[in-house]
Amino acid sequence: MVFAIAALLLNLTSAVQSPPDVSAQPVVNATAPADPAPARTDSQPVAPADGASKEKPSDALTATSLATTGQNFQSLSNVRVPDVQPAKPVEVIGVESLPSRRNWLILSLSQHSAAAFDAYSTRVAISSGAHENDPMMRPFAYSPGIYAAIQAGPLVLDFAARKMQRSQSSFLRHSWWLPQSVSTGIYLFSGVHNLHVADRH
Repeated sequence: MVFAIAALLLNLTSAVQSPPDVSAQPVVNATAPADPAPARTDSQPVAPADGASKEKPSDALTATSLATTGQNFQSLSNVRVPDVQPAKPVEVIGVESLPSRRNWLILSLSQHSAAAFDAYSTRVAISSGAHENDPMMRPFAYSPGIYAAIQAGPLVLDFAARKMQRSQSSFLRHSWWLPQSVSTGIYLFSGVHNLHVADRH
C-alpha cells in the first residue's frame, strides 16, 4: 500500500516537472508572407512563354536602327551646301617684268644734279641782291646749307619711284618714272630762272 502511494506520487511529480512536448504540435507562423503567386483570374493577361511568341531583341534593334538611319538621310538631304566661289588668281610679278634699276639710278642722279643746280643758281641770285621766294628754302638761302636741304625732296621722290616699280598695279609700274622726271624738270626750270634774275640785277 505504501509502495503504491509512493509510486503514484513519483509519477505525478515527474509529470508536473517535465515540459510539454512541442515537437508534436504544429507550428503556425503568424508573420509568414502571403503566397507570392496569387491565384490568377480570367481578366489578367497571360504572359507568353519564353520560346513562344517573344520578339527577338536583335530584330527590334535592327528595325529601330534602320528607321533612325532613314531619318538621318532625310535630314542630310535637306541641308544645302553653298556653292564655293573660285578664288581670284593672284598676279605674280616676275623679276624680268620689273622696271630696270639702272633707269631708276639714272633718273635719281639727274634729279639730284638738277636740285644742286637750283641751289647754286639761288646762291648766285641772292648774292646779286635777289630774294628767295620759296618759304621752305628761305631759312637756308643765305648759307651753304641750302645744298643739303634741297636734296630732301629728291630723296623722297626716289623712294616713291622705287616703290612704284614694285607695285601690284600695272599703271604704277609703268609710270614710276614720272615723279623723278617732273622733279628734275622743275629744278632745271628754277635754276634757269634764278640765273636770269641774277643777270637782271
